This record gives sequence, structure tokens and C-alpha cells, in this order.
Amino acid sequence: MAVRPGRPRGDGGLLGAGAVDLQAALGELRERGETDEAHLVRLLEQAVADTYHRLVPGDPTVQARVDLLTGNVELVRPRRPSPAEEAPAEAAEPAQPAAEPSTLEHVDPPSPDFVRQAANAARAAVQGLIRDVEAERVLREAAARRGELVDAIVERSEEGVAGLIAGGMPVMLPPEEQIPGEKLERGRHLKVVVIDARRRGRDAVAVGSRSHPDLLRRLLEQEVPELASGQVTIRAMAREPGRRSKVAVEALQAGIDPVGACIGPRGVRIRAVVSELGEEQVQVIAWSDDPASYVANSLQPATVRKVELDEDQHTAHVLVPANQLSLAIGRSGENARLAARLTRWRIDISGEGDAQ
Repeated sequence: MAVRPGRPRGDGGLLGAGAVDLQAALGELRERGETDEAHLVRLLEQAVADTYHRLVPGDPTVQARVDLLTGNVELVRPRRPSPAEEAPAEAAEPAQPAAEPSTLEHVDPPSPDFVRQAANAARAAVQGLIRDVEAERVLREAAARRGELVDAIVERSEEGVAGLIAGGMPVMLPPEEQIPGEKLERGRHLKVVVIDARRRGRDAVAVGSRSHPDLLRRLLEQEVPELASGQVTIRAMAREPGRRSKVAVEALQAGIDPVGACIGPRGVRIRAVVSELGEEQVQVIAWSDDPASYVANSLQPATVRKVELDEDQHTAHVLVPANQLSLAIGRSGENARLAARLTRWRIDISGEGDAQ
């Protein structure tokens, strides 16, 4: 970097000294479409002027002029007219703007160390601008892709937070958005659903999820053409990530078996979905607009003998064969709990022959 009290000669400066590659930085910013040359020049001039003012706090009028082509920098201040140049008050012309070359005088660098400090300030300013531009890009991209399924690669995992990269977009996977017990080794390929964007200082990341119900929804839509086309629709979902999920589907076109469409020939479609979820079991059931039938379907794989609805208490009293009571309830109540969440009915299950 060269700070010259005279006219820049183009033989060094910010570019020549290699302190900051301004042309490369400008090219990168232009490629991103986020800034222009005038913006970058103003940023650099402010950084150099701020450096001067830290060293010479009593001279606030000093400004900096940057030439991107040569990399040279000038320090200038508004020039005070000499007594001979001062005209009588009644003949005085209107004052000219301070930025006019004829009203500026050159200022020498305040110290030999100024060049290094100004170069460092310019470098930090350019790097900060690039970080800000990148953060804005990530925020926009994450907002545009919210709810989408993306392919990502694990880059790191620190203190329970996994850092992923998805097609150049940084993605954070917080502990609460991970599948419990899932190992996230570096280099592993994952599918995540984008749920948010988050600022982290001057940087930004998309927030992904492996535990959100929309991950299961998008995986099914990816594997089941009838869902993607709208011939079959998902009416409700209940999910306990890493353990078990229930999905209620309905056909919107006559002649289509919604459950069979989701499972696929020999189970190929549902296996493809489950392979992305580790050990999580996914059960697809038929939705029904008849609450009793819907509750009975939701308790599969158990066979339901009878369902009686108490509308006042919004409770479904379910009778199952005695030898299937534990199957209907499930391990730690899992099957009944998911069925209740899926149907939004309180479910009371009894086995045939239970004492009344």
C-alpha cells in the first residue's frame, strides 16, 4: 500500500503491496451481484480515514481517496484559502463542496506505521463486506427454501451442534432438531428439511431438521409419485423421531389405494423412506371421515372389535381382543399415544373379557 501526499503514480499501493487484492474482491462481489465499485471505494476510504483519525484524533477533517485501478491512497483535507484568495464578503462566490479537487490539499501519513495499519483496516473492511454479502445470500436462500428437502453433508459436530453443507449453503442442525441417538459422522450424507435461517454474528446459516414431521412428509413425496401429483394426500401425521411414526393418507382420485401407493410394490417405497430415518418405523394407515373407523385404523397393527365415541368427553372407547391389548397399547404406550395424536381423540383401550 502506498499513501502519497502527491499525485498517485500507479506504481504500488494496496494492490502492489499485496495487502488487499482489491480487484479480486471487487470481482467476487460483482459475481455475487450485491455491490458495486463505488460502494467498495467508499468502504475502503472510510477504513483508511478511520485509521488516520485513531492516530490523529484532533484532525477530523482528513479524508481518504482510493484509486482501485492503481491501489494508491491519498490523504486529503479541505484546503483553507489564503488571504489573497479571499474575496470581499459582498463579492464572495457561493462555497464549493469540500470534495472538489480544487478545494482539497494533500496530507502526509502521520507515522511510518500508518501504511501497515491502514492496509490491515482495508483488508478487514473488504473481508467484512464479503461476509455480510454472504450472510444476506444465505438468509435469502434459506427463506426461499424453507420447507424443502435438501441433501447435505456433515462437515463437523461440536458440542452437539452439527454443521452441514447443502449445495454451498451452510446448514446448522441443533440438538433439538436431530434424531435422538443418530450418529453424525463427518462426511455422512443426510437429508434434512430447511425450517429457518439464523444470524450468528456477521455470518448466517440455514437451520435444518431431522426430527420435524415435514422431513417425513417430504421423503414420502419424493418416493411416492401419487403424493407429488396430488392423487393422494397426507391428512395427518404423528411422529416420535427415531422410534415410530404414523401417517394417515387419503386418495383424491377414484381407483387408487392410498396406503398401497405409499408402501409401493413389495414395500419398495416405504423402505426407501425408512432407510433415510435409521431405525424409525413408519406406518401408513387409511384416513376416514368416520371418526370410529379412523380411530380403528390408527391402532393398527392391532385388530379393533368395536369403537364407541363419547362426543362430550371427546373420548373413543376401543375394544380389542384380549391377546392384542398389549399390541394396541404398544411399548410404553407408544402405539396408543401416536394414534391419539394422529386422530386427536382421547383413546381408552380395553381387552375383550376385561372386568367392567
